[in-house]
Amino acid sequence: MKQTSIFTVCLVLIIGFLLSACQGQSPLSFLRPTETPLPPTATAPLAPTATVTVTPTITPTFAPTATVTPSKMTIPAGSVTAPILLYHHVSTNSDTQDSRYNIPPEKFEEQMKWLFDNGYQTITISELADLIYEGGEIPQRPVVITFDDGNIDNYNNAFPILKKYGFVATFYIVQIYMNGRDMISTDQVKDLIKNGWEIGSHSKTHESLPSVSEELLPEEIRMSKINLEEKLGVPINSFAYPYGEINENVVRLTSRYGYKSAVGLGESITHTMQSIFYLQRIEIENDFSMETFISKLPWSGPIQ
Repeated sequence: MKQTSIFTVCLVLIIGFLLSACQGQSPLSFLRPTETPLPPTATAPLAPTATVTVTPTITPTFAPTATVTPSKMTIPAGSVTAPILLYHHVSTNSDTQDSRYNIPPEKFEEQMKWLFDNGYQTITISELADLIYEGGEIPQRPVVITFDDGNIDNYNNAFPILKKYGFVATFYIVQIYMNGRDMISTDQVKDLIKNGWEIGSHSKTHESLPSVSEELLPEEIRMSKINLEEKLGVPINSFAYPYGEINENVVRLTSRYGYKSAVGLGESITHTMQSIFYLQRIEIENDFSMETFISKLPWSGPIQ
């Protein structure tokens, strides 16, 4: 009996052990590694893609702003220093080639290139007058380029050269010359205006005004302004005295008829309210060497 009971107990224990194994609950199951091992979370290497490319924000584009030295300055009303240059012809025409009033195109370009290389910037006569009246912004090295009469070679030869260097000019036109032979046309003048040029009056017929009768002076001064304004559709604010010749009455009428400035001849490069109706212009002549041309100008070399 005792042997039978002991055998029975052993048999029960063996059957219980086998049943637990069949249910997949191995007693060694606690030794298995977890199904989600930590190594795969070694996605930490992705962190380096914190785009070390952040360094390319060196942005060398700041270098081109080499305009650290301002190209313009502000001045008060009153005195303005700016050479005003006067030209008549820029031509290879044999009729004018040896005239003191003619500059060959290659010499004209040499002069303009020198101005450009030495930091000069152009302003018009009316911009100069506005600075005298009110002050304001002005280039560090201003220059005013003017042409008298209305010759077609100024449009054909001088205009492209000035445009090449970003320069503009003030063109004083004799009213009755416009559309004449070898003279600029209305449409060509309008083209200059579109390109930043100023147009002024150089009288109606180019007579020496001190010798014109009192009755005809209004035609020469006032009507030339009105007629040019009607043809061109722009204000005519400046007047050039033919031959630079004036008297007190001529200056008085020029001021009275609505002009804001007038120009003549001379060597001064400083202009004030006292000279605004006779701004002096330096006539550039055919036989000027580059040394002579440069000697007429106040600045050279790099801008400090």
